[in-house]
Formats: sequence, structure tokens, C-alpha cells
Amino acid sequence: MIKVLIVDDEPKLREGLRALIPWEQLGFTVVATAANGLQALEKYHIHYPELIVVDIRMPGMDGLELIGELRNEGSTSHVLILSGHADFDYAKRAIGYRIDGYLLKPVDEEEMISLLEELRETIDREDRFSRWNEEEPTRNRESLLRALLQPPAEESGEDDPGKQAAALGLAPGRVEVVLIELLAPAHATEDEERKAIAAVEQHFAGSEDRLLFVLPPYIGLLLKEPLQDGMCREHLMEELAGLICPCGFNFAAAAGGAVPRPEEAAESFNAARDLLRRAFFYRKGVMITADSSGLLFTGSGEADPEQVTDAESRLLLAVETGSRTAIEPLVQAINAELIAAGGGEQQIKDTFVRILSTVLARLEPVYPEIRNNTAKRFPPIGELYQSRYLEDLQEQSVAFLAEIAGQMTSGVKGNEIKKITELIQRRYNENLKLETLSELFSYNSAYLGKMFKNTTGEYFNTYLDKVRIEKAKEFLAQGMKVYEVAEKVGYMNSDYFNAKFRKYVGTSPSSFRKNN
Repeated sequence: MIKVLIVDDEPKLREGLRALIPWEQLGFTVVATAANGLQALEKYHIHYPELIVVDIRMPGMDGLELIGELRNEGSTSHVLILSGHADFDYAKRAIGYRIDGYLLKPVDEEEMISLLEELRETIDREDRFSRWNEEEPTRNRESLLRALLQPPAEESGEDDPGKQAAALGLAPGRVEVVLIELLAPAHATEDEERKAIAAVEQHFAGSEDRLLFVLPPYIGLLLKEPLQDGMCREHLMEELAGLICPCGFNFAAAAGGAVPRPEEAAESFNAARDLLRRAFFYRKGVMITADSSGLLFTGSGEADPEQVTDAESRLLLAVETGSRTAIEPLVQAINAELIAAGGGEQQIKDTFVRILSTVLARLEPVYPEIRNNTAKRFPPIGELYQSRYLEDLQEQSVAFLAEIAGQMTSGVKGNEIKKITELIQRRYNENLKLETLSELFSYNSAYLGKMFKNTTGEYFNTYLDKVRIEKAKEFLAQGMKVYEVAEKVGYMNSDYFNAKFRKYVGTSPSSFRKNN
């Protein structure tokens, strides 16, 4: 509200103005009234009103003397003069005192409201201009910082980094750039983001050693003293967390490394920006640097695609057999192999969306309720694409798969052999190996084989062959060709399938097909 002081020696007029004009609706508030110039001076120094409505003729100190005194003190308050017809020529002498308007007594309500509306717009413009001037040094500094950190492609004398560094007061010596990227929660508004940025700006506004700038989508700090070690980086991360996290945001931060001169600050800026673009691969809550200490996995540059395929197959088997302890190591192994091969964020997300979708697709025909049960506890698989960090994607994938593994084996908990026999009934056509299953259950393969033989009366491979042959008999009876049946039950070689069929059935697949 714009503060108003009413000055007139007539009490009825003072109170009449206070009651007649809808001050609050117009954006004003009457903070005081005075009967003469001397009283007005006292109340001015208490309230410092932006607008003074003053009668031109009053006993003691009149209106012109009051205005003159205030102008001598440097007051910039706006003034509306009240005058009678006889005083109008006299009132014109006030022009030198920067008067905003004249009102003849008795005051016309509509005329005064019109003047007040114009004054409100004028005062609002002045306030904006004043704030602009107050912020000018900060804007100038930010402009210089942006020019220093993002120099134009073509050099010119006006864009000389040396001049920019000098204008910023940067002494010769090493500097470093730290970039911060806000990670907005779901449904965050622009106002909430501005509040988070403002919290950081306010904190660093008075710092001479850490110059703050905003280059969307980043907030940045130009450090006159580069971060010396891990402890310094950790302290800065804690400081930033104390500013940003209370606003409901998370963030990633990267240090571009020290450069020998302020003129080379753009190199540190570019390095920090490139690191932030790979923030997905770093551990949460650490300052990202050029060394590999913060990486979740360090890629060797050597990867075997067959190992990825094998790990995926093992992961699917671990879920179906309820081997929950094996899930996390296998997820990590897949990630490590993908990163070693140079896989990017999108490829990794694509891989795990495909794996989780495949798990549901494989199991849904046998357990139709599994998708609905999982959906009650987990968001849609597609939301993996929203993961900010590999660490988050990994945790979400492990939790999802472990939940399904628990549903799959809820009725056979602790009975590994029953889990294996049920798996064989479902996956007889796949390349099942006792060695693989023994690793999932953390058993020695010879020991697990002995347990299997003692429980089922058959060796593992014999049991698998017999299940396959029984399935083959069903398919042959349906009229399928021999080579088609061989492939369908897991034998890639038709001759090998023939031999196995004769061994367990006593006749060839062709003969069996003709007779059935």
C-alpha cells in the first residue's frame, strides 16, 4: 500500500477526505493527518509517506513552506495541493517544488480518484525502476560472468575474457566453475522452481569468493578458490542441499576442475556441463568430477554381448525360481556390461524396460493375476524412463523383480527341487543347465544334482529329457512335423531328437506320429 499523509487546518476536511475516498481500494493507506506544516514535518519523519495531500494556506508553516522544507531534505514524496479559488495563482508558485496535481476546494471525489489512479501507476513505475537500479550491479556482474563463461565464436576486443575477468575483480590465479541442475519433483510448478533458485541466489548474493550466476537450466558458481579435495566438495554439497532440498527439489552438481587463469573459466564451465549430462551414471548426492570416483560402475571399454544375454537369461530364471538374492547381482552385472560396452542412458533404460516387460509376458500365461498384483505395489514399467540416476533405476528394477519372484514361489518356499521341476515344466524348450540353477540357489552343482536325484529319482538331464519327450508326443499327436517338434521342445538337432525319442519311447518320432 502507498502511504498517505493528509495536511489541512480544517478538521472536517481532513476527516472528510479520509472517509470520502476509497483509499484501500485504490492501493493507498492514510497513515496520519496533520493540522499544519510543523505537525506534518514531525509525522513525515515517523511514517515517510509516498504521497502528501496538503492545503496551500495554513497558520504557522503553510503548504508551500512545508513542501520547500521537505525538498531541501531530499524528499521525493509526491504532492497533491488543495487550494481555494483565490489561492490558485499562489499555488502555481509551487511548480518549482515538483507538484503532482492541484485540487480546488471543495474536493471533487471523481477528480481526486482519477488523480490518485494516475499517481499509483507513476509510483509503481518508480518502484520498479528503483528496484531495477538496485539490482543493476548484480545484473552487470551476471552479464559479465555469462560473457566470460560463454564467449562468442568470434573474438572481439569488447569480448576480451581478460577485460571481463578484470571487471569482475578476478585476480590472476586458478578458478573453478561448479554447475548445479535442479531436479524437479513430479508436478513441480515454475513458482516453486523460482523459489528454489531464489534461495540459492540469496545465500550467495554477498559472497566475494563465490560468484553466482544463472544460465538455464543451470545455476552456477565461479569459485575464486577451487575445491581442494573431496572434503571441500562434500561440504559444498551439504551447503547446497540445505538450501535446495527444503524447497522440495533435489539437485545434481558438477565441478569443472580448476583452470590456471580466470580468462580460461569457460573451459571449466564446459567440463562441468559435460559431466552433468552424464549425471545418470554417478552416485546420488556426490559432487560429479572428472575422475571416476563417483561413478556407480566404471566401464573398461571391453564387453561381451554374450555375457549380457547370458545374464539376462539367468535373471529371468532367478525370478521364476524365486532366487531373490541372485537378482541384484545379475542386475548389476547387466549394467556393468552395458556400460563397459559404452551403452548410454537411453539404451540402459530400454534394456530394463524390455527385461521387466518380458518377465511379465513370460509369466502371465501361467499366472494371469501377476500383472495386477504387481501393479498394486509398483508404478507402470514405463516410469523407469523417468529415473534420474542409474542407482534409482537399479533399485526400482531389483524391487520389481524381487516382488514377482516372491509371488512365483509363495507356495513352495524353501523347496528348491519343487521350484526346479515346476520351472522345467514351463521352460523345457529352453537351454536349462544344472550349473546355472545351482548358482542361483547358491549350491554346489554336484550337491544340487544329488538332491535332485534323491527327490525325483532321476538325474537332472534325464528328468529334463523325459519332460521334453512327453511334450513332443503331444505335439506329434497333433500332426506337427518331426523337425518342428524337435525345435519346439528344445532340440536344435533333429537327429539328436530322434535318438532321444527312440531311447525313451522305443520307436521313432515318425512312427509315433503315424500311429497316433
